[in-house]
Amino acid sequence: MLFTMDGDRNFRRLITLSLIGLLLIPAGAFAQDRQIIDIKIAGNDHVSSDAILAAMQIKPGVAFSESAMQEAKKSIESMGYFQPGTTVGTETVGEGVRAIFTVIENPVVKEIKISGNTVVPTDKLQGLLRTSVGSVLNTDTLLQKDVRAIETYYEEQGYAAYVTEDIGIDPATGALKIPIMEVRIEDIKVSGNKKTKPYVILREMKQKPGDVYNVKQLHTDLQRIYDLDIFELESASSYKTEPGSDLGKVKLTLPVKEKKTGEVSLGLGYSSRQKLVGQAKLTENNFRGRAQRVSLLWEQSGTRGSSYEVGFYEPWMDRKNTSFGINVYNKLIYRFASSFLGGATSDANDYDERHKGGSVTVSRPFNRMSRGFMILRNEAVESRLASSGQNLNLGNLAQNANVASGTARYANDSRDSQLDPFLGGYNSPAIEFGTTSFDEWGWNDTQMLPGKADGPFAKYSVDLRRYLSKGGLRKDFNERRPRIALRLMAGSLAGKVPFAEQYFVGGAETLRGYKEDRFWGSYMVLASAEYRLPLGGPSLTGVAFADYGDAWGAPIQYRVTPELDSGGNFIHPNPGDPPTLQPLINGFPQSKNFTGYLGYGVGIRVQTPIGPIRLDYGFGSEGSRAHFSIGHVF
Repeated sequence: MLFTMDGDRNFRRLITLSLIGLLLIPAGAFAQDRQIIDIKIAGNDHVSSDAILAAMQIKPGVAFSESAMQEAKKSIESMGYFQPGTTVGTETVGEGVRAIFTVIENPVVKEIKISGNTVVPTDKLQGLLRTSVGSVLNTDTLLQKDVRAIETYYEEQGYAAYVTEDIGIDPATGALKIPIMEVRIEDIKVSGNKKTKPYVILREMKQKPGDVYNVKQLHTDLQRIYDLDIFELESASSYKTEPGSDLGKVKLTLPVKEKKTGEVSLGLGYSSRQKLVGQAKLTENNFRGRAQRVSLLWEQSGTRGSSYEVGFYEPWMDRKNTSFGINVYNKLIYRFASSFLGGATSDANDYDERHKGGSVTVSRPFNRMSRGFMILRNEAVESRLASSGQNLNLGNLAQNANVASGTARYANDSRDSQLDPFLGGYNSPAIEFGTTSFDEWGWNDTQMLPGKADGPFAKYSVDLRRYLSKGGLRKDFNERRPRIALRLMAGSLAGKVPFAEQYFVGGAETLRGYKEDRFWGSYMVLASAEYRLPLGGPSLTGVAFADYGDAWGAPIQYRVTPELDSGGNFIHPNPGDPPTLQPLINGFPQSKNFTGYLGYGVGIRVQTPIGPIRLDYGFGSEGSRAHFSIGHVF
């Protein structure tokens, strides 16, 4: 066989390449088959080698590869204890490889300095940290967990804050600096108000320009503004925010919508107590745009004469939120219809009281939830029976009286709304001291004798309320949801007082299902529960209620039988027989001890511009009754 020169040259080249390939293939196969015999960690002073080895995927005895070494490097640096720049090396050990990782350890934390925090104590923030003094700085723990823990806690408290990018450790001193930027309010503006002065709105806010911004407090502030009852309810998130002039500052805008706060009404009505009654009413809840309240009520009854009541309330007398209220009145109180007293149905058997006088109330807050009240009252009470000289056989019920007293009251109010609460409570104990003088009728064996009584008295009372509903704080003040309302009231009277100063229980405001003021006495206890359920439409609410209570312990009022003659002398069937004493109210006995009466029923509430109109129908041991009024019972 013959080969050309070119063919021979190509043949030799092919043989050469084939031999080189044969040599290279076994060498590569050998390199891939080598195993990691040992792993060495260098550069670590505080973090143990075992901890580093545990973080890596490679182990002695596994096949060596460059990709596995790089993955191990990433695992080491992801531990957070080391700076970027871990070096990877190898050395041959027999038929295997020793993997060498040289790390650059982070500094040891010798001190933790938290700065910029003003609303959250440093101790509280340090308690949130996983990083501790004496440990190697772990950037993963610090940046991913500690920073998030700090910012989350601020958020849970309602604040806006963040840890700045200046966080870091000084390698020379080991001082870890954690600077916090708390977002502050730069400015607050009000929009939408045409009549109301801006300061009337802004003074209700606890948050002021310069304060740390808190969304929870802002929600509470907005509720206080709406509790003024001069604005239409809006969403709790209806406020607007925009960035301030610098980092860490925010501007707030509060849009409001004023509602009609003035009311003039004329009315004509009839009741079993008052007969035909004409009424004129004037109210203004935002007088002069300053949230002052002015009220004037005038009533004219065909047989009882006229009544009037004038009131004024100033919510902010000074910067400390001292409030002032004054009421002057000459009004009739109709406690009983004629049928309540028994006997004939003429005016001679009717009972009413005319109260003439006034009261002054001054209050000041102790804090945002607590407030103290001082109330001074002076009035004269005229009983229709006593003033007319009729039916003296009704005994001590027919009394004229003069009363002067001072009341100290404390209120702790944690309700989410004063007008329509869903959550929270209200606790209000009170003590009233006063003096009184009044008519007191007595009798001897022959006739009824007028007399006088006077002296000091004291009243002790407490009003406790709780409101429960699911869902937490309302995000929208117009939100409607089922809720439970509970109330407990109690009172005690010491000293001798006229009939009108006793505790009364019964009727629309206390014990539903019973007549107004059905029970009275020196002591009173009343427990009430309501389940309020939204019905169709935004303004209709259904209510199921139960009331249980009593008033007792009054000096029992008596009348005398047989009746008196025209001269006021007893008429005895047999001369010398003593008069017979009977309870004053036929069919409506009172008790010296607590008895307890249950009233229960259902009702509806219809929201109107003047407040919720209330209609309840209650059942009790003495029958059933309908009750009509305005506003929630409690």
